[in-house]
Amino acid sequence: MPARRRLADTARMTADDALATWQAAETFRSRGQLPEAGAAYTRLAAHADWQAPARLRLAQLALARGDLREGVAQALLARDADESDPVVLEAIVELLCQVGELEAALSLAQSPALANAPDPAVQMGVGQRLQDQSFPAEARFFLKRARALGGDSPGLHYQLGLSALYAGDHDEANTAFEACLARQPLHAAAHRQLAKLRRATPEANHVARLRAAIASVPADYPDAPPLHYALFKELDDLGDTEAAWAALEAGMQSRRRQVSFDPAQEQAVFDRLMLVDGQGANTQAQEGPAPVFILGQPRSGTTLLERILAGADDVADAGELRDFGFQVRWCANTMGRPGPDLALLEAAEKIDPAELGQRYLGHTQWQARGKRLYTDKLPANFLWLGHIARALPQARFLHLVRDPMDVGFSNLKELFADAYPHSYDQVEMAGHLRRYQALMAHWHAAFPGRILDVAYDALVTDPEATARRVLDFLGLPAQAGLADIAGRQGAVATASAVQLREPVHRRFVGQWRRYERHLQPLQDALGAGSGPAGAG
Repeated sequence: MPARRRLADTARMTADDALATWQAAETFRSRGQLPEAGAAYTRLAAHADWQAPARLRLAQLALARGDLREGVAQALLARDADESDPVVLEAIVELLCQVGELEAALSLAQSPALANAPDPAVQMGVGQRLQDQSFPAEARFFLKRARALGGDSPGLHYQLGLSALYAGDHDEANTAFEACLARQPLHAAAHRQLAKLRRATPEANHVARLRAAIASVPADYPDAPPLHYALFKELDDLGDTEAAWAALEAGMQSRRRQVSFDPAQEQAVFDRLMLVDGQGANTQAQEGPAPVFILGQPRSGTTLLERILAGADDVADAGELRDFGFQVRWCANTMGRPGPDLALLEAAEKIDPAELGQRYLGHTQWQARGKRLYTDKLPANFLWLGHIARALPQARFLHLVRDPMDVGFSNLKELFADAYPHSYDQVEMAGHLRRYQALMAHWHAAFPGRILDVAYDALVTDPEATARRVLDFLGLPAQAGLADIAGRQGAVATASAVQLREPVHRRFVGQWRRYERHLQPLQDALGAGSGPAGAG
């Protein structure tokens, strides 16, 4: 049938016909008859009243068959549709976040139809999506509105606590987390956040409550790890290192049983990355604000360095961006997690570095807020460093280097959400650090002059001098007072949210020595001659 006639037929589709077509499409989808479902959704996509939900479904079908580019295209068409139903709009925001279209997701979330939605569940859903994507200030608006509209679930109070924590309002965060626990006493994440919120003292701690919670659940309880990590944090604050270590070890063992990690598979990924060099790189620097990648191991000082640089006149702090991994996958049209795997690395060999660079800039330059430079502080970008350098000739890299025992222990005692599965076993942690050191040495050799190693110990001992060195590397003038971070405004949506409200300090230098006897496996696996983690 000619296209013009099909469009005319769709335009004449009655409301009843459209509803029947939707119901048929949903039935096809539920039965796994995806081509038939796709054809029905495509007919509906030309109908003004059904365009948004039809495009939403077409995007989901594309993603299900592994066509990321088509999924992104349909998600953006759904965003552009004239739609006022808050439930549909929330689903589109979720989809846009899923495929890495974060600027589009944020813009749609702030549309009047969603901002004024009367349903607290919708408000909470949008708030949680934005918080998950590191937009805590924007998320807080929706979460507070959900509470004002009558929302009272444990999950809402937990999200309110996180948003207050990221905003630096620790009293409000404490109130919200306690409200969560009043409604769900075994909400393990709330217990853990309360432990991290303040330093425990003999007069004010949650040790008894945490021990009672742990005693009340079986050993294989899915949410047991956060309870153990919370107990470790408080016992560590109190100086009871033996009991603290027992809690940490229980937490690590419990979490290790839940995650999948294969050291040989990680070694294969690192070996493939070591083949990446500057041959065939894009040499044409794109216009507009330039990215500065702050990377290294988690817990190595990346957030602290970004917080310091945020005080510079020419630098915007954009936080932990996931855009590069998303855009590698878009260019390769390969589904999966943002991080590299062997299939993605093989596909990435065939993509155009200039197109990848343009895609990345098109999705991140808006975060520069009119400044010359903007930071991308995702630590795991050390894996993508070679691909970034090939795609973005103007990009510079600030690599945090920290004593391997300090950074190893700091990772072991941090419970990560869904990343860094090597960090729950001392020997696996050491193996990862050694692979990381070798990869960073390769990047230094492959891209000389593009990477500045920044020593964590120097950063906390003499932050002003270190900041001057970093600014000089970035081609920026020296600027006094950058190390005065305690009173700096702005949200901090990372595991360091509490520490970054304090003045720069040296408290965590050599922290592993308090647990030296228990950390012998880490030390042995690293080897006596191991230098600072990641030094090139």
